[in-house]
Amino acid sequence: MHNPKAIELADKILAKSAKEFDAQWVSKNLRVLREMAQEEGNPAVIKLLRLAYEHIDENGNFTIGFGADENEEGAEEESIISDLEYMLTLVQRSERDKSKEEIAEMKTLLLSLK
Repeated sequence: MHNPKAIELADKILAKSAKEFDAQWVSKNLRVLREMAQEEGNPAVIKLLRLAYEHIDENGNFTIGFGADENEEGAEEESIISDLEYMLTLVQRSERDKSKEEIAEMKTLLLSLK
């Protein structure tokens, strides 16, 4: 994202969610962030944000296991950062090739959870 206000909003969502996750507030602000993304015209980010707030609306959280790793025994381990934090970081850096790849992967995961 190039819009400084969008980056600032993403940071605000991250900061508030780190203290306490308020699903309704996060969903509302992801919708605002999506509108900003529409102005930039990045369809992948626009869709990812829509899928994210729809998931939050349906489940009350954004725990999707995207950043989880498997340990040697095959059990899933929690990620160091939350899925929401990871997603918003990808959105903020959406012009990078690696971010584009992971945005596509996260979109696929969210679609599979529907």
